[in-house]
Amino acid sequence: MDILSSPRVPSSFIIAITVYPLLFGILGKLQWVKDILPPKADTQKHYHLCNKIVASVHSTIMTIVGFYVLLTVDWSKNDITTYKTDITPFLVGLEFGYLLQDTAFEFYQRIRFGVGSNLILFHHVSVILGAMYYLYDLLLELPGPYFIGMLSLMNMSTPILHFRWVLQSRGRTFTNSKLKRFVDTALLVTYFWCRIFGNWWMSVAIGAKLGVAWYQVPMHVGKKYTITTSIMFFMNAVWWLILAKQWTKSVNGFYFSKKAVKKLE
Repeated sequence: MDILSSPRVPSSFIIAITVYPLLFGILGKLQWVKDILPPKADTQKHYHLCNKIVASVHSTIMTIVGFYVLLTVDWSKNDITTYKTDITPFLVGLEFGYLLQDTAFEFYQRIRFGVGSNLILFHHVSVILGAMYYLYDLLLELPGPYFIGMLSLMNMSTPILHFRWVLQSRGRTFTNSKLKRFVDTALLVTYFWCRIFGNWWMSVAIGAKLGVAWYQVPMHVGKKYTITTSIMFFMNAVWWLILAKQWTKSVNGFYFSKKAVKKLE
């Protein structure tokens, strides 16, 4: 499909809004999925688990394809706004489709179980608006594959985040273990690398292509890319600071408070 001359959306968008809900429904019927959580887990917990597995599958696909794009792109032609590649619309369509169905699931969860995160909902709606903007822009011109590839790598930390949730749901054995500190550290480092450092490095690489410094890139790539990436960077930075605060509290309480108690005894 030549998206530059056709108003049709990428086939990956149709695949995402079809396959992901289907996968969610299948997971909800599998016994081994139900056995992941403790027997006392309620229906809402199992619903949440299925949603997280779907999110992890999507994030893994986006990460693998994102790496493929970055490793195979023709760097001599990597212009941020005009270089054409079939994988760019595939990634945007897949991300847009996933976020759309995931946000619908978030609303459904609120209606059915009366629970939900306002911050996560705001994040989803904001990214959906950004994805819609990119998708519309794809009808006119294609953002460079390096640009979209780096954005795709932001999914890299998601499976670790959901894996941590599963372990935490299994009880205090994990909460009071060194494994938790290891997983928390892996999440903190990976999140920073793919969502904050990666965003900055993208500016460095694009600046090198344009012959300008990284901080001058926003003035050369246009408002449509600068605004959306700046919003995402700000939101990711806030999320990372929250993770860093939780990590500091967890590590301090596990390694240092125990020693202090022992000395008092």
